[in-house]
Amino acid sequence: MFTKNKLAVFAASLLMGGSAMAHTGNAPDPNELKVDCRTTFNFTFPKLIEFMAVIDCNQFISNNEDWVWRYPNSYFDRPFVSAFSPRTRKAEPGIRFFRRLSAYEVDDAGSKQAYESIFKKIQNFPDSQPPKRLIRMDTINDIKDETQVWFGFNSQDKGWAVVCAPDCAPEYFFLIEKR
Repeated sequence: MFTKNKLAVFAASLLMGGSAMAHTGNAPDPNELKVDCRTTFNFTFPKLIEFMAVIDCNQFISNNEDWVWRYPNSYFDRPFVSAFSPRTRKAEPGIRFFRRLSAYEVDDAGSKQAYESIFKKIQNFPDSQPPKRLIRMDTINDIKDETQVWFGFNSQDKGWAVVCAPDCAPEYFFLIEKR
């Protein structure tokens, strides 16, 4: 039995070593399809949120170099808003991408209403009052899934965001802070 296991380990190491040696290195396959997503998915990003966010390949919205986005109690997982909705209406193969993005500043009355009806219900919501500044971003992807992202600020350099797709859940909540 012991000899049989040794033989299996030896054979597996030869197979893995042989496949590693067969790698061609940095030489790309000339027939490989190359897609430049920045020209394929050329898209206008809302100016209102450019101060803290960027869009990549029209599929992901994340923090820009001036801001840090992070989940509460985590410094390593990087939050982002994906065109792939976490609760899609229908199963569709292929990549998801944004078709429409809009952002607008919410007035004081709207901020208070959102605080009472949405944010207070999120278990890990950190504030005991409505934000001083609230920006709502609406997205629609290629299969018409709708998502709302709320960016709340109580100062110039700190805030939070919550993604509602369609429900606002604690796992979709993250903190934002200027570097």
